[in-house]
Formats: sequence, C-alpha cells, structure tokens
Amino acid sequence: MNDINKDELLDLKKWKRFFFMVIYSFAINAVVNILIILAILQSFFYLFTSNTNDQLKSANNWLQEFFNDSLNFLSFNTDSKPWPFKGNSEVSDSHEEAELVEVEAEEADLDEDQTDKPTT
Repeated sequence: MNDINKDELLDLKKWKRFFFMVIYSFAINAVVNILIILAILQSFFYLFTSNTNDQLKSANNWLQEFFNDSLNFLSFNTDSKPWPFKGNSEVSDSHEEAELVEVEAEEADLDEDQTDKPTT
C-alpha cells in the first residue's frame, strides 16, 4: 500500500484550488439554469419578432465563455481561474491578436488590389 505524503496533503495551493473548484461547480450549475432561461426568452423574441435580441445574445455569449472557462478549470485543463479572477491581460491579449489578424488581412487585401491595377 502506498504511503500518504503529509506534505502533499497539507499543500495550501491544492486546498485553495479545491475551494475554488467547489465554488465554480455551484456557479456552473447556476449558469446552466440561466442559459436555459435566456434560450427560452430568445425563442420568444424570435417567435414574435422574427429577430433575435442582441442584448440577450451578448449575455448568452458571456455566460457561455464563463461556463467553458469554469469547466476547463474544474477538469484540470487549465490552472487559470475564470472570471472574476481572469486577468485583464488574458482578455486584452485575445483582443489584440484578433485586431492584428484583421489588420494583416486588410493589408493583404490592399496589396492584392494594388497588384491587380494596371500600371500606367
């Protein structure tokens, strides 16, 4: 039988993660219920107006991102905690990367347009 390492059992970092895992598991349960309610509301909007509500869509996207981040944390796919502990640098990095890709795509389109024009 394996001996239990006392230092591993008393590691404060592991207990903090366990505490946050309990909190986020309750949060995920609440988020699923909220997502279901938002889906029902969105279907009523679509039923009566034939359009979706942008505010509900935005809230739904944010909750889905929180759900995915929390699930990744709970399943040990990542060590970074979800919102509100998610750092602003992580959010700004993803936005900067998206902006960089858009700028590079626009520059590539401009280069293609310039090569397509006949020189006089």
